[in-house]
Amino acid sequence: MNHFEKFESYIPFDLLIPKNFLLAITAVTFVVLVRYLVTTFLFYVVFYLRRWQWSDLRQIYPELPSKTIQRYEIKWSVVSSIIFGIAGVLMGAFWQMGWSKIYLSFDQYGWTYLILSGFFVSVLHDFYFYVTHRCLHKPLAYKRFHAVHHASLHPSPWASFSFHPVESLIEAIPLPLITLILPLHPIVIVIYLTMATISAIINHLGFEVLPPGSAKHPVGKWLISGTHHAGHHRFYKYNFGLFYTFWDHIFGTQHPGYEQQFQQNTEVKIES
Repeated sequence: MNHFEKFESYIPFDLLIPKNFLLAITAVTFVVLVRYLVTTFLFYVVFYLRRWQWSDLRQIYPELPSKTIQRYEIKWSVVSSIIFGIAGVLMGAFWQMGWSKIYLSFDQYGWTYLILSGFFVSVLHDFYFYVTHRCLHKPLAYKRFHAVHHASLHPSPWASFSFHPVESLIEAIPLPLITLILPLHPIVIVIYLTMATISAIINHLGFEVLPPGSAKHPVGKWLISGTHHAGHHRFYKYNFGLFYTFWDHIFGTQHPGYEQQFQQNTEVKIES
């Protein structure tokens, strides 16, 4: 445990030296890209390469995305991974300079806070995402930036990082900023980023992984599902959340037929 409470375990050299900064960007980008490729490929194997009867029943789109779309998504995701890598190193530089509230001792704020801090981050991040996502749907921003992501009308799991560089930058900003105001342990950050990657993949998977009818229960009702986000790609002006549906509920942007569709249809096909 002591290993995870040492600064050197996370930042082994001075990030303020330009050569080290560039080296760190290369290393972190590699980690981000490999995590994206490996995790997405595992889902791809299960749902796209190895078809199962249960997964066929959970397919959301009438037709799965083409290889052309998938290559397009991977291309933009590689670019996004570079930007996410830069943001990760900047977060480390903020920590080294004493600007952030990242802490090392697991019990510094108590174990309850340690466990709940990831949830606190997700709520802040979700609100930021909702607001910026709505802004990206303004005509000019959509045409210049967000249309890259929405080129995937029926996205594949590879679309989870498929953004225009400007949108990738917008996506990369919140966590470094959150660490300036919210105490977080590095392990929580690593777990959070991994879970966020998995969530993004599931939301673009093209298959519904939540049980049929779960949208009427408290947990499923407030969590973004593959069906929920598929509705966003299908209808554009609905379902803007990242992890939770409550901002869509509060601001009236959840598709009116989402829960009924989810509850009644095992195949959860998205219709107009």
